[in-house]
Amino acid sequence: MLYAIKNCLNLNKKPTGLSNGFSLLELLLVVALIGILAAFAVPTYQTYLQKTRFMEVVQLSHAIRVAQSACLLQVGENISACDTFAELAMPVPQASDNTQSINILATNGTITGVGTKAAGSYTFILTPNINSAGLLTYSSGGTCIEMGFCRP
Repeated sequence: MLYAIKNCLNLNKKPTGLSNGFSLLELLLVVALIGILAAFAVPTYQTYLQKTRFMEVVQLSHAIRVAQSACLLQVGENISACDTFAELAMPVPQASDNTQSINILATNGTITGVGTKAAGSYTFILTPNINSAGLLTYSSGGTCIEMGFCRP
């Protein structure tokens, strides 16, 4: 004889302890954490981007320094013989999105680079010095040093 087995499964009862999806509190917590991280990351990224843009000014200034050093090797210790772009046999650097201007001071050969607003509008100055032994050195200055955009 066959006996009917009683069905022990109750299909109307929902399982306890399991949830579907995320609660509103969990979602708000994640959004708040992303907001806090973004508040720190965005200004840091903008400063990093400005430093990178200003590096174009520094690189152009150092390229002129190298040309000026080579010129001084040929003419001797006379800085006034190497204080224009024509004497260095190189074209005047053109303004770009990052570089406003690069100039050489005709009296002492000082190289001055100025960045655009996108690059922070800082200046970078290289001043040539020839000591009594005939050694050529450059001292650097400008507003970029105090802001940490270039090294002294």
